[in-house]
Amino acid sequence: MKEIILNTLKLCLITLIAGVLLGGVYEITKKPRAIQEEKSKNEAYSKVFNKADSFKNYKYDKEKLKSYLKENGYNEKTVYVNDAVLAVDKNGETLGYVITITDKEGYGGDVSFTIGINNDGTINGISFLTLQETAGVGMKADLKFKDQFKGMKAEKIEYIKSGKKNENQIDAISGATITTNAVTNGVNCGVCSFKYFKEGGNQNE
Repeated sequence: MKEIILNTLKLCLITLIAGVLLGGVYEITKKPRAIQEEKSKNEAYSKVFNKADSFKNYKYDKEKLKSYLKENGYNEKTVYVNDAVLAVDKNGETLGYVITITDKEGYGGDVSFTIGINNDGTINGISFLTLQETAGVGMKADLKFKDQFKGMKAEKIEYIKSGKKNENQIDAISGATITTNAVTNGVNCGVCSFKYFKEGGNQNE
């Protein structure tokens, strides 16, 4: 019985020490991690809005945005907005928005990306944050496919397999319809969110 109690005390002591050490490591690395995360975010934003001098936090009512998106056919169970920031120039003037989107219906899992949209609704481009699609097929989304969105200005973008004919159409990735759909749906969700922001659906001061 004494041996059991002694071993139990030893185990509790080891657990306590390990917990204290882990807590200490967390606190030590907390600030550097926050700095790195902020740096990574700004790099992602810059990829889709390289004309911006800086990026400013944008306050909006997330629940109202969810409702607005749902009314327009974008259910948060499949696609949602992670966050949104303002792209501003050196004088503090707003150039547009950078919106981070996640679509949960990619072939290999979640597809996350940033999308930059100018004040006039023109898409600057998209930059992937998470893309785990099939190598040589779905992963082509990070190549020429994503460049098709740059310069587009449409209420809703469609993809077709036989060659685009209209300004609101793009060419699908051959053999990767699921990936094409996830990315296009995410972009359309971003465009819809932009429309919500421009209509004054925000709390920004």
